[in-house]
Amino acid sequence: MDRSFLLERARRACGLTQARLATLSGTSQATLSAYERGVKSPSLKVASRILAATDHELALRTRVDWVEHHPKGIVAFWAPSMLWSVEPPTCFATLRIPDEIRNTGMRTWNMRDREERRGVYEQLIRRGLPQQMIRWIDGGLLVDVWDELDLPDPVRDAWEPAIRLATVPVEVEGLNFFFHENPEVAPGARIRGWEALPPPPPPLPPGRWRYVQHPVPPPDRQSPSLRPRGEAGDRRP
Repeated sequence: MDRSFLLERARRACGLTQARLATLSGTSQATLSAYERGVKSPSLKVASRILAATDHELALRTRVDWVEHHPKGIVAFWAPSMLWSVEPPTCFATLRIPDEIRNTGMRTWNMRDREERRGVYEQLIRRGLPQQMIRWIDGGLLVDVWDELDLPDPVRDAWEPAIRLATVPVEVEGLNFFFHENPEVAPGARIRGWEALPPPPPPLPPGRWRYVQHPVPPPDRQSPSLRPRGEAGDRRP
């Protein structure tokens, strides 16, 4: 996915016009239009600044490898090297796809319903293409229904490594989570306005401390607040 498509997609996702986004990001509408049409290519720094104005940011994304399997007795299928995430509301979309497992024709599947989402996952895992699965199957939701899916043994065995990789036990110490983890970065979101505190200054190396004694001015040159009580000019009781 090139940067020009990202800029246009981010702008449309937040409902901004080119003129408004150009103002928010400190560029001109003509330049932004050239970026979106692919006439010009923005640098990563410029692209990041424009995306930040749409409440998006550039991020790394791992590519998923797919292998097509041809076991005897069942239709060929694809299996991934790892699971992935599909953000809401896409992961809860309503799909209209045929039931190719039971041959009951076209059906409407509401993935907000857990049972229907399980049915969609069975259809896609057994008969879908990688570009269909990676768009509609969410890894976390898949793990939730994995043991309930009606899958042939070869399909389940081929997907099992990705499931195990996604469910490796992870323990988080409560105090470390609140006081030592970095709350700035999450896999798909950032806290708006959160800024990390700057690190404290390093301590001075030993042997650098020195005490400088300043001379005390004579009494007649001291400020009234430093004079002993009872002296002339002191109006305090």
